[in-house]
Amino acid sequence: RNITIKLGYANAKIYKCEDEACPRPQCYRAYGSSKEDNPMCEVPGWEGKRMKLLRHVSFVDCPGHDILMATMLNGAAVMDGALLLIAANETCPQPQTSEHLAAVEIMRLGHIIILQNKVDLIQESVAANQQEAIQKFIQGTIADGSPVVPVSAQLKYNIDVVCEYLVNKIPVPVRDFTSSPEMIVIRSFDVNKPGSEVDEIEGGVAGGSILKGVLKMGMEIEVRPG
Repeated sequence: RNITIKLGYANAKIYKCEDEACPRPQCYRAYGSSKEDNPMCEVPGWEGKRMKLLRHVSFVDCPGHDILMATMLNGAAVMDGALLLIAANETCPQPQTSEHLAAVEIMRLGHIIILQNKVDLIQESVAANQQEAIQKFIQGTIADGSPVVPVSAQLKYNIDVVCEYLVNKIPVPVRDFTSSPEMIVIRSFDVNKPGSEVDEIEGGVAGGSILKGVLKMGMEIEVRPG
């Protein structure tokens, strides 16, 4: 059915050119988490300047269908903000869009950016009409007043604008590194081959977010049901 079943992960770094005269939003760039901390600026005319690292960000891709609401809420439990993705070549709202917004309201995520994706597939007038539909859809909800950014993920159009909004509109929450560690597990991965005997099982991988404290090698942990 071409729908997201499991939670997906992605990490990125967001940079900005160190020269304040570098034009925005082009001065903002996003790269993978393996990128060095001070790469050279790629904006034409500013190639001699370096960029400074502003944010490490992690993305959790949640399914939007009602039958997978539990999975979606589990992913939303570790989020500091939300990117609500709406396809520009479809009517708004789609059923999964309504479910996503319901999850955002349940988890009380106050920092929301709406992305109007696939604008490269439609005419400008159609995009403008859908913008009005989006504004009507979010009116009176927790997303009311959130910025709506037209983008094309395929062509990387306006991704720099999204980076600027992520840096300036979603604040970094205060982290507690001194309390006892607490981690929410939102997905697990089995590393054992199908049909393995009990004495051959080697465990698995737990993925999630550390809400407070610091986990270290050799620490004894306790796994509790959610």
